[in-house]
Amino acid sequence: MRIEAEDYLEAARFRIADSHHLYLGERYSFALYAAGLAIESMVRAYRVLETSTFDERHDLKLSLEESKIKRFLRPSEFAEITGLILFVFRRWKNDLRFASDNRLRRRLKKLQLDRGIRGDFLKQNCRMSLEAATRIVKIGVTRWPIHR
Repeated sequence: MRIEAEDYLEAARFRIADSHHLYLGERYSFALYAAGLAIESMVRAYRVLETSTFDERHDLKLSLEESKIKRFLRPSEFAEITGLILFVFRRWKNDLRFASDNRLRRRLKKLQLDRGIRGDFLKQNCRMSLEAATRIVKIGVTRWPIHR
């Protein structure tokens, strides 16, 4: 089944909403997974504008480079998105769909992403990632070429 650019755009909107609902329900590992899917969907939407080949890798950083999204963004927006994706990429991997909150806690601790955080470091890492993903989706939707 061929997925069109607009399908990915719609998926990005749905996945970011899903991630917020999961976060509110304290389902942090899956909320973080959904946030990453929202970013991946947004980047894929722009990639499909350039090429119809499907890339099954789940590398957000590489997908951003291949998407050519930079053509549609202001330089400051591209720099912001790049930084936000790198922030989320440290916390997000496609295999989070199989991770429990405890498994994700261990991973974050191993990456030392629990340092300097008061309270529940899993919740805070999830919240920060959600904020980053929401901003990425917002910029992507705002700059979508059909709206121009």
